Amino acid sequence: MKRIFLDANVIIDLLGERYPWFPEALNIFNLGDLGKVKLICSSLSLGTASYIMETKKMSSADIFEGIDLICQICDVAAVDSAVVRQALDSRFTDFEDALQYFSALAANADVIVTRNEDDFEHSEIPVYNPSQFLALMEEEQNL
Repeated sequence: MKRIFLDANVIIDLLGERYPWFPEALNIFNLGDLGKVKLICSSLSLGTASYIMETKKMSSADIFEGIDLICQICDVAAVDSAVVRQALDSRFTDFEDALQYFSALAANADVIVTRNEDDFEHSEIPVYNPSQFLALMEEEQNL
């Protein structure tokens, strides 16, 4: 089963129901919920999502419910001292993206799904935007 690492923006698109990206994020989570892929996100993404939802004035109850839902569908990858060190020593220019990447690498992700593919230019893991990933999954299922 493919291990799909979701960048923070995909998590936030789902939890914040951000349009026009929400439907694709929902479709990706449905693939995970149906057991067609194994979804992974970093613990950093959950904290970032919580912060963004707080700025949108979502209630604490809704935020906790959303994070709980993510945790039911996704494996949560650690951002530990090894990941931080790798990020600091990397060629990434954006520290948060480096943390996400090395968390994905440590979790043995097969692909990374993000709306900011250019931020992962140094990735050795294939990187797709949500549309590309969903098209890939549809193509694989039709074979």
